[in-house]
Amino acid sequence: MLLEVKQIEKSIGEKTLFTIPEWHIYEGDRIGIVGRNGSGKTTLLNILAQKEEPDTGFVQLNGMAGFIEQLPDHEPLDTLSGGEQTKQQINRALSIQSGILFADEPTSHLDTDARHYLEKQLKHFSGAVLVVSHDRAFLNRVCNRIVEIEEGKVHFYTGNYESYQAQKEQEKDFAQQEYEAYTKEKKRLKKAMISTHQKSENLRKAPKRMGPSEARLHKMGGQDSRKTLDKAVGNYEKRMEHLEVKEKPVDLSPVKIQLDKGREIHNSILISGTKIQKKFGSRVLFDNAEFQLLNHSRTALIGPNGSGKTSLIKMMLQAEKGIHLAKNIHFGYFSQSLDLLDESETILENVMKKSTKEESFVRMLLARLLFKGNAVFKPISVLSGGEKNKVSLALLLASDANVLILDEPTNYLDIASMEAIEEALKGYEGTILFVSHDEQFVNNVATHIWQIKDRKVLAKEVDTDDETFSQQEKPEKKNVASEEELLVLENRLNAVISKLSLLPEKEPKDQLEEEYSTLLQQIRQLKK
Repeated sequence: MLLEVKQIEKSIGEKTLFTIPEWHIYEGDRIGIVGRNGSGKTTLLNILAQKEEPDTGFVQLNGMAGFIEQLPDHEPLDTLSGGEQTKQQINRALSIQSGILFADEPTSHLDTDARHYLEKQLKHFSGAVLVVSHDRAFLNRVCNRIVEIEEGKVHFYTGNYESYQAQKEQEKDFAQQEYEAYTKEKKRLKKAMISTHQKSENLRKAPKRMGPSEARLHKMGGQDSRKTLDKAVGNYEKRMEHLEVKEKPVDLSPVKIQLDKGREIHNSILISGTKIQKKFGSRVLFDNAEFQLLNHSRTALIGPNGSGKTSLIKMMLQAEKGIHLAKNIHFGYFSQSLDLLDESETILENVMKKSTKEESFVRMLLARLLFKGNAVFKPISVLSGGEKNKVSLALLLASDANVLILDEPTNYLDIASMEAIEEALKGYEGTILFVSHDEQFVNNVATHIWQIKDRKVLAKEVDTDDETFSQQEKPEKKNVASEEELLVLENRLNAVISKLSLLPEKEPKDQLEEEYSTLLQQIRQLKK
């Protein structure tokens, strides 16, 4: 066992970030920590790495630990060698022969090559890895367990990110079934209570055309029956009160963002570039590059850091030499360095000021971006960087822009916010050109890809089997039987890890730990 957690709790003010009764981490664990912004992911990582103390409980770290820090957000991408800095941090962490490696948002600002280097090193690391990340493709390829922090509770899931999503979907389906069963039972009890109460009331009333003496006899004769019925009514009320309340699962339908009629463009090609040249000093970014941005497309612009993505965007916005814009283009431009918001005004005021839509639509759009109810009345000045990003995007989506240019729109966002933005962008009927290093975001949103390579812009439609985004070498084909055996062994290993994590401290673990070591050796042998 590399790390043991027992009865830890952490709060900020009156807010409990998380409580963990017990948790064991073993060699071979690849654990991804996920949750909303502000849920306490980095705090948990720091506590596990013993860089920060919990309020209660203890963390026992056995052996040396390495830590890959998050790269600074304020460094400009064109001058920051994120890949080299990450390599240095990885090599430094591994050089101390650590048994466990902690990483906080290690893929931030990394281009594809640097990301793949990171993945390769983490996969081949012999100890355990704990990583905080919003990069779903990275979590999917690297992790075999997911830990989620949600509303002060920590949930453990076996498998990679896709497996975690499937389990969350099952939980959602189960919650829906529970809610339907709850409402059905509540309705049945209420109906039975009303019916029984009505029978009791009917016994209290003497039938019409009955004389006084007959009415007295009727009343006396029905007392026992009324008591029985009234008791039954009381029982129904108690059963309704003691029903465990099940909340209705929230399921927001996708929002369609239609363009105003006056802003529609009927050209099939909105922006074209012919024999584009661009250089800074002796550094050539583009040499006779050509491209065409298609109407109603969602095009991802990808390439290594420093390849000229932001420069190309600015050239289009300024319609530099060789670039032709269709008539009636109205750009909506998002950039990390561009401040679109008035800090003194609320979320709703900022979006409505630029909106051509009704307030009801704007509030629906903001709800899809996770600003629900009274949250729209928060002033911009109290929002986090990720929340400001979402408000800026909402402002552009609700504006009269018909071509959106988005430079790294997912920076600072948690996974839930990224998924919300994905749905909003897919519902936009205009044209979008966006820069992103997030592979899953590109796969989910883009209909076309522009790749900057060898000073050219290579364009293609998105193909599910396309490997444009990933430049990794294809692995050699392995024996099918060996692959199946490896899958079986890894599933058995995950099952053993799960049992070890849930086993009470006093229970003997020798047999499980021996099975764990044996399985790990067999897996390593097959992977050679």
